[in-house]
Amino acid sequence: METSKTPFISLPVLDTLLMSSFFISGLSALMYQVSWQRSLFGIVGADIDSVTIVVSVFMLGIGVGGMVGGYLADLLPKKRIQIYAFIELSIAAFGFASLLLLQTLDTWLLKIGGDTFSSTLGSMLFLATPTLFMGMTLPLLTLAFNEWQDSIGVSVGQLYFINTLGAAIGAGLVPFMLLPIMPLDAVVRLAACGNVLVSALALTAFIWQNHNVKKDLRHV
Repeated sequence: METSKTPFISLPVLDTLLMSSFFISGLSALMYQVSWQRSLFGIVGADIDSVTIVVSVFMLGIGVGGMVGGYLADLLPKKRIQIYAFIELSIAAFGFASLLLLQTLDTWLLKIGGDTFSSTLGSMLFLATPTLFMGMTLPLLTLAFNEWQDSIGVSVGQLYFINTLGAAIGAGLVPFMLLPIMPLDAVVRLAACGNVLVSALALTAFIWQNHNVKKDLRHV
């Protein structure tokens, strides 16, 4: 008897929902990065040291998040999409709070003098949480997506492409289209709304998945 990885492997709706969510996730992530970098450069300076610090911390957080996300995906295989949705909501919450946090960081650095060490520490503390969450999303969604794909290579390739495409568009969208017409805080809030939409799409995919599994089981 021919079997498949799941009873709903041919449903295109799941693919569309999750790939759309990961596109918006990448879009929002780079909107954050460009916006937060501009804000941090205004606080810690825009010399080569500051640029290196901010970009390095951003990439470090995403790398560590990928490792943590892979661990969670293996530990809780039945809850991957729910965890992914929760993480996106957490990124949104941080995004909405980030403007106040940046003001607090600016005040703190002014009080202590704002040397290189304190600027590095402040940037790390600010970026650690959101970049960790951003890095966790790829392994979680990849393994969830692979449940109804024939090859994990296809899953990783498709998701990485769509996420990178969203990131590339987000990186260009902020300086060339959004900032000329809206303030920086509005751009950050728009990115946070994108994370809320991502979470909604992921939960819709989860509900759709469970509905079709139950429907297929009733016909067995």
